Amino acid sequence: MKSLFLRAGLVTCLLLVFFGLDYEEASAASEWSSKCSSLFGVGKQNENPSFQHMNCLLTNAALDADIPPEVVKAVARKESDWRQFKEKDKPNISSDGGIGIMQVTDIPKEYDDEEKIAYKEKLTYDITFNIEEGVKILSKKFDYGLPKIQGAGRQEIENWYFPIMAYNGTKSINAPVYQSNGLKNTKAYQEIVLTYIENDSFLVGTKLAEYPFKTDHFSYDANNNIIFSEATYTLADPLHASVYHLKNGDDVVVTGGNGNLREQPATSKLVNNLAPKNAVLKITGEFTYDKGLGSVNQFVWFPVKTKDGKSTGYISSAYYG
Repeated sequence: MKSLFLRAGLVTCLLLVFFGLDYEEASAASEWSSKCSSLFGVGKQNENPSFQHMNCLLTNAALDADIPPEVVKAVARKESDWRQFKEKDKPNISSDGGIGIMQVTDIPKEYDDEEKIAYKEKLTYDITFNIEEGVKILSKKFDYGLPKIQGAGRQEIENWYFPIMAYNGTKSINAPVYQSNGLKNTKAYQEIVLTYIENDSFLVGTKLAEYPFKTDHFSYDANNNIIFSEATYTLADPLHASVYHLKNGDDVVVTGGNGNLREQPATSKLVNNLAPKNAVLKITGEFTYDKGLGSVNQFVWFPVKTKDGKSTGYISSAYYG
């Protein structure tokens, strides 16, 4: 075990020297990860942190990269079920070489053998670095020359349909619809990830806007890569912007169903009906993570008050969908 700790230190040095990791890049990751350390403490060596600690890491890495946290969390669930390690001291490395929570497989080709070893070691044992690298890859896919939604930007969840697909591969297996019959390909990587978003970040019944895909919108090249013929899409249904950009003083409308204001940021049996559907609430502070013992909720909690100012409490971000 001692040699492992020494190796981890060596890896950090190699990364700084060989990869040209400048101070701004290193300090940026340190800054967003330290927000989580201040809330949940420092994680144990070679173990997965608690679910809410991991929730915090994924959320802050996404915000730092200007990606909806809902998207990053769902991708991480699809890739590894949020596991950097299969169990203590046993790294989560898949049969195809995917490493860690984000199952990173892309090793920079310009690195020499020593640099590649150091890079893979850090991906394997450093959760923050693994998340950061996975998020970088996903972020680059947004500017990959893939189709976009007309008038939408990085904050709209549906506009990440194609970057999510590209994270896994723009291959025929991930085609939006089957070329043979035009039916929706529900087994496509991006469709599974978007379903995770609907189920984990919103209330049951929330549906993201769908693309009007047709078989003539794409074709395949000789290597089974998808070639898109449409550059932009217009969606008929309303888009869903990430809730994580809401801030103190913003008004929000309860759209997901009848809700209750909680005394603490955690689910409880309390029923007060202070946040019925279509109610307008004012956010009074920054969001926080679920305080429930052993909570596996991916959503966060916002402190709010009713429009008349008579009642205050916490409400789940899932109600803003």
